[in-house]
Amino acid sequence: MNDADRLRELQQDAASMIRQPAAAGGADETGTVEVRIDSAGRLGGVEIHRDWSRRLGAESIGSAVVAAIADAVTKRASAWAEDAGQPSAASLPETAPTAPARRMEAQRGSNHDRSVALHDLMAMVNGALAEADALMERLEALAQRPIVGRSGAGRVTVTVTGSQIVNVEIQLRWLQQEPIGRQIADEIEAACRQAYEIEAKLAADAAARSPHVAELRDLAHDPQELVRRLGLG
Repeated sequence: MNDADRLRELQQDAASMIRQPAAAGGADETGTVEVRIDSAGRLGGVEIHRDWSRRLGAESIGSAVVAAIADAVTKRASAWAEDAGQPSAASLPETAPTAPARRMEAQRGSNHDRSVALHDLMAMVNGALAEADALMERLEALAQRPIVGRSGAGRVTVTVTGSQIVNVEIQLRWLQQEPIGRQIADEIEAACRQAYEIEAKLAADAAARSPHVAELRDLAHDPQELVRRLGLG
């Protein structure tokens, strides 16, 4: 087993100890609107009962969507909190060859090359630390910023704040024509996709102003490249 494999195993072991929130489903109190949110808390799908008009009426369908999403978010948070309180199924072995406490074997490459590589790596880390505060401020500001997405036909407008849908507006004149539930759901999903795309673009623009942070993040996800940069493999 080479060093990249060892680093990858350590990375996987560490990830297994951090429980991430899972996807979840939710519904409004009438059960007319059902939604699914993904592991990031974003809307993944909408289902609207075929008898939505009698159950809710055109004026209430938008607020029912928001209520269903809030229900899914609450269930997701509750499941995560419960799961986080359980002992992890994966634990790091104490005496296994890949345990974090085990010293890595002597590596190839000259001391000079390793010194240069380590110096460059530390320079990158220091640069990332210098950028971190400003990046966090930009991301926090973005998380508070309302982002509007619209469906292609313009029948649905959603407002997203911090990846969470806080408002859904559906064209009343269109709803009064009583479109089927799937048509309404499609319009809502399209509006959400546009909002999420705008949000992702803004986040990418914010991250682009912190190149050292981005470089360090990419390196943390690539053990092979880390070994190469350190001249160990």
